Amino acid sequence: MSRPIQAYFHTENEAEDVRIKLQTYRVEQIEIGQLDEAPDRDTPLLFPIAVAGTGTIPAGVGYAGSEAGPIAATGAAAGAYLGFRTLDEAGHDKDGDGVDDRELRYALSAKVAEEQYDEVVDLIRRHRGHVAKLD
Repeated sequence: MSRPIQAYFHTENEAEDVRIKLQTYRVEQIEIGQLDEAPDRDTPLLFPIAVAGTGTIPAGVGYAGSEAGPIAATGAAAGAYLGFRTLDEAGHDKDGDGVDDRELRYALSAKVAEEQYDEVVDLIRRHRGHVAKLD
């Protein structure tokens, strides 16, 4: 049985990157489209998994998909694991609230095998995707 999934991205490249990564899963009907307007702010979304600031980076989210367990993201370690991506993301947060200010302009939709759904949602969120809550 398959389950529909819809995710939103800021750029076409982000959406295409996830589309390519989804090829290793049991998915069908993968489509990417440009939106005429961003989703309404009231749309319930699961935001991307953020790895910024200090704290702990969960296993598998750090540099090169580290499986070694949580890594403290303080001082030099934060720079080693976050690098230029964090600098780029900070440039898109003009008001400093930790939320990317760019509009979500691309949607990716697909049907995912039920048993792989949670894993696919995690993959999308780790690659800057905002997953829509579909009931």
